[in-house]
Amino acid sequence: MKLPTDNLSYPVKLLVGGSSGSGFIIRHGNQLYLVTAKHVLYQQDQVTKAFNLLDKKMKMIAYPVVSGKVSTKPQMFELNIEALSDSNDLKAHASGDIVVIKLAEVRSEDGNIDFLETIQIIQKSEGMIVHYDMTGSRRFDDVVITNDIFILGYPVSLSTPEMNQIDYDSPLVRKGIIAGKNNINKSLILDCPVYGGNSGGLVLEMNATGLGNGDIHLIGVVVQFVPFVDQWRNVRFPELYNTNLQNSGYSVALPVDYIYDLIGEIQANLKA
Repeated sequence: MKLPTDNLSYPVKLLVGGSSGSGFIIRHGNQLYLVTAKHVLYQQDQVTKAFNLLDKKMKMIAYPVVSGKVSTKPQMFELNIEALSDSNDLKAHASGDIVVIKLAEVRSEDGNIDFLETIQIIQKSEGMIVHYDMTGSRRFDDVVITNDIFILGYPVSLSTPEMNQIDYDSPLVRKGIIAGKNNINKSLILDCPVYGGNSGGLVLEMNATGLGNGDIHLIGVVVQFVPFVDQWRNVRFPELYNTNLQNSGYSVALPVDYIYDLIGEIQANLKA
C-alpha cells in the first residue's frame, strides 16, 4: 500500500543549536501543534539533570502541497522557543521524550491560519501547510503488532554532502512493521531502522483491510534506535572490557498518548 502524496509533506525539518531533527504538525480541534522529540530541543545537564533549551530560537522547514503535489519550495518559519516555553505554549513531557508546541489557531469561518506572535514566517511558498488531523490517530492500546508502518523524517546523518546522494532538506520515507510493545515503558518497538535526524519524526500505521486497501493512522513519534551490544572482556582481567554499540535495525517510538497529555496541559493553561 502506498502513502497518499500529501502524507509525504507531514514531516518538517527542525534546526536548533547547530543540530537538526524531525517533527510534524498536527491539528487538534481548531489548533495546530508541532510535535517532536524532547532531545531535539533540549540538552540534559549531567550534574543537575535539568533540561535546558539548546537555543532561544529554532527554524522549521515545511513543504506545502500545491495541486496535489509536494512543492519543491519550502516554507520556512522561525520559532522563538524560549518565549513559547515562557508562555506555556511549549510543553515537554515529564517522563517521555516528546515536546508539543502550539503554533496557530485555525479560523472556523474560512480555514485561514493565524500563527502565534512568537512564530515568524521567514520564507513563503505557494500552497497550504500540511498537518495530520488527530481524529485519525490511534492510541497505544489500539496499535496492532505486525501491522505495516511508515516513518517519515530527515535522517541527516546518512551519507555525506560530498557524496551527493541525498537532499538533506527533503524528507525520506522508510517502511517496516510494528515488532512489539513495551507495556512497562509504554513504548512501541519498530522493526525499522532509524538514524541521527530521524528523531521527532512521525510513525504511520497501515491498517490493512484486504486487497491492498486500508486506513492510515498516526501512532507515535520516533525517539531512538535500539542498539546491538557487542562486548569484549579481557580473560585475565574481567573488569576490563570494551563495548561497541551498533544499530540493530529496531527502533523505539512513543505513542500518541503522550501527545494528548501535552495538548491537555497547553489547553489547561489557556483556560487558567
